[in-house]
Amino acid sequence: MKAEVVGVGTELLMGQIVNTNGAEIARMLAEIGVGVYYQSVVGDNRDRLAEALETALERADVVVACGGLGPTDDDLTRETLAEVTGRSLRRNEEWARHLEEIFERRRKQRRGLSSEEDYPFPRNNLRQAMVPEGAVLLPNSRGTAPGIYLEHEATIVVLLPGPPGEMRTLMREEVLPRLAQDLSARGEGGVLLSRVLRVIGLGESRVAELLEPILSGQTNPTIAPLAHLGEMHLRITAHAPDEETARRYTADTAAEIRSILGDAVYGEDDTTLEAVVGEVLAERGLTVAVAESCTGGLLGHRITNVPGSSRYFRGGIMAYSNELKSALLGIESELIVREGAVSEPVSRAMARGARESCGSDLSVGITGVAGPSGGTPEKPVGLTYVTVADDQGDECRTFQLPGDREEMKLRTTTVALEMLRRRLLSRASAGRAATTS
Repeated sequence: MKAEVVGVGTELLMGQIVNTNGAEIARMLAEIGVGVYYQSVVGDNRDRLAEALETALERADVVVACGGLGPTDDDLTRETLAEVTGRSLRRNEEWARHLEEIFERRRKQRRGLSSEEDYPFPRNNLRQAMVPEGAVLLPNSRGTAPGIYLEHEATIVVLLPGPPGEMRTLMREEVLPRLAQDLSARGEGGVLLSRVLRVIGLGESRVAELLEPILSGQTNPTIAPLAHLGEMHLRITAHAPDEETARRYTADTAAEIRSILGDAVYGEDDTTLEAVVGEVLAERGLTVAVAESCTGGLLGHRITNVPGSSRYFRGGIMAYSNELKSALLGIESELIVREGAVSEPVSRAMARGARESCGSDLSVGITGVAGPSGGTPEKPVGLTYVTVADDQGDECRTFQLPGDREEMKLRTTTVALEMLRRRLLSRASAGRAATTS
């Protein structure tokens, strides 16, 4: 089943409000096996809204329009749907009485709180009781704008109010149960389920090359590579009659991908790299400390964003100036003058200094040129040195990272976390080898 979500409102087009409703509606429709193939946004203009609805009716089995159901003259969605489908509007008397009761309650609550003697019922609110002929009114328990559910020829059309809380409640309480029942009667529906594998250390082209045998023959589930800053995600989506079957489909495909990519897959779904690193540290009773310069404390921030990080995070030193690198991390000023603050020796010294100062098992030292100024031909913007140290020594890697200042800082901390994860994996391997021998 193909669905289209139409966001209605000039404020969406102007960027004054972010269209979060579209994403939520798409996720909820997937729960009953309906995939959103298109999303569009249109302003409060009758002609353009009519064009958007006509297009959606032609190419989708389910159309969900959100917004434009209020009482004012620029709320045009119900009227435009009636026009496009050739239907007249009829007043739902039960909802009209309900609206009058709502305002009567408000009038009673308002008495004594306002200088106005009366709080009359605004007659334009009766527009919200108008329903296209043949449509079902969906009662809104959180507002005055009801939803509308209409079967027009082969397409199901749903109109929802724009406020996210009202939209969400109507989707859960009214739309999804009704839609699932109708789709089942048509022999459609089911479950559309996705899981995401998070991959790091491999580029998108390399992942595509490694997974080519799977990607070239995919049908159900499907696999979609998605590039992210510093890593990439593989979204596995399965359509099945029930959730258990869909989960089995995605689990089998995920296992096949893991067998090819190995430990480049660090987690699934909403799992973050810092959470994975923290979990391993906690399991092994190890601690970590950080010394940061160009990232300005972002690595420490990401580590401590994980609940329970006090079990393994000893602390961080944000030594931005050369003086503090010497005073807090014990780095000899002669080394900084000779090698430069952005250099491998200083990065190594920062990691060792953090480990010694904080008394941790592992540590990270970061220095680089975040930009946009400050770069030289020898040390351009984006040049970064990251060191991970422990009782077995320290490893420093050099990176030339792209992006603006914010992106460069985020990429650097991602690199640092991945180096830390790899160090923990190598320690575990060494430990197993020692136990075996």
